[in-house]
Amino acid sequence: MQKTFGQLNQLLINYADIWRVSPFSTPKPLWLDQYPALQEWLLTLTEDEVDRLQGDDSLLCQQIAPYFPVAQDIRSLIQFPFCESKKSIARSYAWQRDVPGRKAEQIEAFAAATGEVSNPLIEWCSGKLHLGRYLAEQFNVPVLGLEINNSLVQQANQLAQRMNSDARVEQCDVLSEGAVSRLNDQHHAIALHACGGLHVSLLEGCVEQRVKRITFAPCCYHRFNQRAIYQPMSVIAKNSALTLDGDDLRSAVRQSNTAAERERVKRKKLQRWRLGFDLLQRDVRAVDEYLPVPSLSVKLLDGTFRDFCLHVADIKGLTISKDLDFEEYEVSGEKRFYEYSRYELVRMTFRRALECWLVLDRVMYLEEHGYRCSISQFCDAALTPRNVLIDAFRHGENKH
Repeated sequence: MQKTFGQLNQLLINYADIWRVSPFSTPKPLWLDQYPALQEWLLTLTEDEVDRLQGDDSLLCQQIAPYFPVAQDIRSLIQFPFCESKKSIARSYAWQRDVPGRKAEQIEAFAAATGEVSNPLIEWCSGKLHLGRYLAEQFNVPVLGLEINNSLVQQANQLAQRMNSDARVEQCDVLSEGAVSRLNDQHHAIALHACGGLHVSLLEGCVEQRVKRITFAPCCYHRFNQRAIYQPMSVIAKNSALTLDGDDLRSAVRQSNTAAERERVKRKKLQRWRLGFDLLQRDVRAVDEYLPVPSLSVKLLDGTFRDFCLHVADIKGLTISKDLDFEEYEVSGEKRFYEYSRYELVRMTFRRALECWLVLDRVMYLEEHGYRCSISQFCDAALTPRNVLIDAFRHGENKH
């Protein structure tokens, strides 16, 4: 794992001037001159091909490699093995009826990859405790969930009561000092898609309390971090020359192939309009640079492009004439989106590499503190792109 981390680390450092530059804000990235054959190939891709490549890291690396050779190296470094299901568990109807379909499938896959559970469970950021109740029901072990949202706490305990389960959830801010005291050396800590700083607090607490086993799937590395610059966990990552900010962490989780089709259509239209406005504001301001715009509601798409531009201009304190040829900028935004969505594939080639760098940082941290770790993919990316499972046993414990 240290060798793989070292290779990813050097690769990311060497190509930072490519994966850090967004074609959304920089219409003509410098790499276009360096890789003319790559640019030519990208612009031949159909919309369906772009969508397919955006949703499959391995396929993207494979197809882009003839024009961008480092993609082959990336592909070889991001191949965590798929987990061979350790235990197939049948879900009960009582459990199934309260869990959304996709979430239920994710929980089933996570549970199958986890395998035998023999210690008391503590679920970090448990929500309604669907995962904890599912495992507790199968293995007859006690489970405690920690959740900050009081409404979810109440719903979770009501569900447990209705199912005659001893499982329970307590209201708790897992970022508080008190959360660590809930852990002990007999616990098996679990977390499915605990975001950034939330799962970091779990790992630090488990190390402090010498928790017996930790099984978790990390998610959204940019969230719940108190510092603008990412603070590595392992000694090796701390010694790296690579520094990551919030935008870099977002780049690691930019895959959205699980979004509904109508959501993807709206997102693309919003991007086209934002790019059209970007061209407009450059002309109005007579400054050829990107103007950051806050997140915008898709409800703005119900109006016209002209209304959209006037609304965003008002947000940014710009005065623009209502007599501008908005249609021309809308058409230009369409063309810009065509190029952007294809050039962005080059940046996307690095997103799983960034995620793997972050995953290995966590694994090496645990290993530095006496845990034996394994990494696997617990489900296909079509079910959830955040499909990496880390399973850690404190040294001296038996691994099932």
